[in-house]
Amino acid sequence: MSVENTTKEALAQPYLPGPRFPPDSLFDRATRHATLWLAWEKVRANNGAAGGDGMTVARYAPAAHGRLSRLSHDLRNGRYRPGPARRVFIPKPDGGVRPLDIPPVQDRIAQAAVAIVLTPLLDAEFEDSSFAYRPGRSVLQAVARVAKHRRAGFRWVVDGDITRYFERVPHEGLLSRLERSVSDAPLVDLIATWLEHHSHEGRGLPQGSPLSPLLANLYLDEVDEAIEGRGLRLVRFADDFLILCKDEALAAGAKARMAALLAEYGLELNAEKSRITSFDQGVRFLGHLFVKGMVVKEIPLDDMPPEDALAAAEQWTAAVTEAPDASVPDDPGAEAAAPPGRWAARQRVMYVLQPGRRLATAGESFVVREAETELARVAPHRVDRIELGRGVALDVEALDLAAATDTVVLRTDGWGRALGRWTPAGSGRAKRQLAQAALVLDPARRIALARRIVSGRILSQRTLLKRLSRGKPPPAFKAAATEAAPRLRRLARAAALDPKLGTTAALMGQEGAAAAIYWPLLALSLDKPEFFRGQRRRRQGEDPVNAVLDVLSGLLARDLEVALERHGLHTGFAVLHAAEDGVEALVHDLMEEFRAPVVEACALALFGRRALEAKHFDAWGDSWRLTGDGYSACIRGYEAWVARPVRGQRSGESMLWRGVMEEQALAYAAQCEDDTPYEPYRMDY
Repeated sequence: MSVENTTKEALAQPYLPGPRFPPDSLFDRATRHATLWLAWEKVRANNGAAGGDGMTVARYAPAAHGRLSRLSHDLRNGRYRPGPARRVFIPKPDGGVRPLDIPPVQDRIAQAAVAIVLTPLLDAEFEDSSFAYRPGRSVLQAVARVAKHRRAGFRWVVDGDITRYFERVPHEGLLSRLERSVSDAPLVDLIATWLEHHSHEGRGLPQGSPLSPLLANLYLDEVDEAIEGRGLRLVRFADDFLILCKDEALAAGAKARMAALLAEYGLELNAEKSRITSFDQGVRFLGHLFVKGMVVKEIPLDDMPPEDALAAAEQWTAAVTEAPDASVPDDPGAEAAAPPGRWAARQRVMYVLQPGRRLATAGESFVVREAETELARVAPHRVDRIELGRGVALDVEALDLAAATDTVVLRTDGWGRALGRWTPAGSGRAKRQLAQAALVLDPARRIALARRIVSGRILSQRTLLKRLSRGKPPPAFKAAATEAAPRLRRLARAAALDPKLGTTAALMGQEGAAAAIYWPLLALSLDKPEFFRGQRRRRQGEDPVNAVLDVLSGLLARDLEVALERHGLHTGFAVLHAAEDGVEALVHDLMEEFRAPVVEACALALFGRRALEAKHFDAWGDSWRLTGDGYSACIRGYEAWVARPVRGQRSGESMLWRGVMEEQALAYAAQCEDDTPYEPYRMDY
């Protein structure tokens, strides 16, 4: 290995982000002390060599807090300048050397902070065919994808390589691609400064920078999009790739197409290392040999990135590890919907419930451990909220990662109630909350909106009863539901229009009159009415049905709370429920429209499909509590329910239930700010 210190000097002019940058912008988030500290932890854990300035990680550590404060100040005030890199030549396994440019520790921290902020945004755009340097992805997953396509009949392969990819990435093309995804000019300028500092020739990514892997994937993303499909399947790991085809002619065309695409992007297909072959002849990829129907590892497993438990974690696990099939409830009378579009990925939740487990971190990912065993690893951009049960430990590093990635962490009591939460700091929306307060303090506007909320709740109750009547309910239920429908309609109409119902107390009374009709009918719809002995809605688990409704209501409340806060609304200001210290009154207001289609329909389906039975409950004094298995079944059922596509009533788009909640939160904000009439979500027949 030979070493030389680069002779490049720092840029003559410092990076200037401008006198101001928007609060909570990407640049703002990347240059905060908290994010830089998280980046420093990563750099320190890697314990890499010194850069061209000679500063080591060990020497940086004792004064890290002060150094990071100065780094944050310099970045934000235009005084930051990159330091000299140290070039090292690493021997390649097949001969030759690979240049590695090692930035100074301080530069690596700043670059790692930018990578932390950009990864959730950019990685979400990358194609499924890309596997290298991505959180939650591994060599083994890439190998499994190759094997899957081979089994599907893609037996011919273009085994390709890009000539000196990292050294040849054009800076202008890369920055243009970055600007199509990132509109934050100060952040783009900072990245441009690092690129120019690395090479004044306008090409190349420094292979010792924490940011380079992300940028390398970004530049090839459009190539991935262009080559996948039309009879071709791509699996790419950095600059090594396989294009899988069903016949040799397609493979020849694919190779030519890839060469042409790379040329358009200023790159070159490595002619010496790229070939057309078949699985019958044997294909080597990522340390594995594919021969006919076999896959043989050619390197020890310890030398490869560990297989993570992403798939399990994305199925709401660490604690809930069973497949959800047995507890996916049926939506009574639901109609088929199109695949989810906008909002599909919002508010993804990971539950860690079993005592003795611990939420920690590894690199840029959340990790669930039991003793020293890693059970699950999830990249921050794949989860928006983490719920921890009693007895689950929480590392400070996990809270730091949550703060840096806007992930909400909650502690729950195991029966649906939240005991506390950690929420990322935000800039808030003072003007929106002032408009919200003005709405609440205006008696006429407040009552007009409260009327719509109560009327919408009653109409959704009526609709759920009509849906339940479509199947094969008990005969007594069908007759009673038919008789109750016009009574509920009249109650809803009176709530909306009757001048005598001009106070919130009167509207609450109207809702109570509807509940006296509705709840006994829900009890009639169950084939085990003993589970709902009170035939009414009571908190604190008066019977098994109410215990389940408590848990599902808690899950819904947390979903709505996150949606409302995401859009800058104050959860304590409401029109139907009174403002009280410690009460999320607006959450309770919006829950009214979602109780029937989400909470109550889901609960009935869980009982109807036998996902919840007597064994899932324990008597607890005068009330009932779910067992651990019962609580897990509720979570699986709820997550399966809200993952079903429905149609948003404002946009008309197909989305998931949490998307509808987001849409309603935005609509409520519009009501506050410009009096656009808010209409509660109403179930379709």
